Amino acid sequence: MINAVKLMFFLVLLLPGGGILRSQTSGEGAVRKPKIDKVNVFGETPADERHDTVINRVATGAFWAVKCNPVVLFRGEVPVYLERRLSRIFSLEAALGMTFEDFFKTSVVQGKPLFPKDPNVNYLSGFTGKLSFRYFPRGGALSGLYISPEIDFKNYRKDVSGVYLGSDARYASGKLRDQQNYMDLKALVGFQKTDEISHDFYFDWYLGAGLRAGYEDNVVADEKNANVIKVNHSDVLSPLITLGVKIGLGF
Repeated sequence: MINAVKLMFFLVLLLPGGGILRSQTSGEGAVRKPKIDKVNVFGETPADERHDTVINRVATGAFWAVKCNPVVLFRGEVPVYLERRLSRIFSLEAALGMTFEDFFKTSVVQGKPLFPKDPNVNYLSGFTGKLSFRYFPRGGALSGLYISPEIDFKNYRKDVSGVYLGSDARYASGKLRDQQNYMDLKALVGFQKTDEISHDFYFDWYLGAGLRAGYEDNVVADEKNANVIKVNHSDVLSPLITLGVKIGLGF
């Protein structure tokens, strides 16, 4: 009888412990450990975050770039370029400007002095406009390697004074308009980078090829009489190659 009472008393003592044991193993009533965030007490940014920051700074640094092209000055063009970053990999570049004497045509093609003084020729200002859509495959638009289609329009004008044969078959003294109108479609590959000091000064090297279409009204001497001038009209359709460098500022 005494042994039975002892056994019952022992079982009663075990029941609460068994309940606690079951609650701990089943997750009930267990104490949850607090989540500890890693804190860098030295204030340094991890290497992977620093890499992301550099990429973001390149991609979102400059939104605009204003450039000029000293190479096309020899072709009688004075355009001002404005490039706008559209996204991390795309940008749009447009240019407007004026034209004057094409020194390459007069000096290299026609073999005339670089700055000829001809009182019978009056050079007039013309118009030039360009538009290109740029793709930066490595990201960071406005900086790095890019591929771009470009459309380019330009015209040259000058008045040549002399004696010419009019529509009434009579000779008259006056001026004839000499002009060339071109539309260029090009594919460009280039590399644009900033200087190492301020990162605001841009260099834009490019190389491209394409097709030129348009027409020319060239005032030339008459074959039968060198003292008489006339206008030769011709349509233009020819391949072209272009290369050069632009310089400018980003902001």
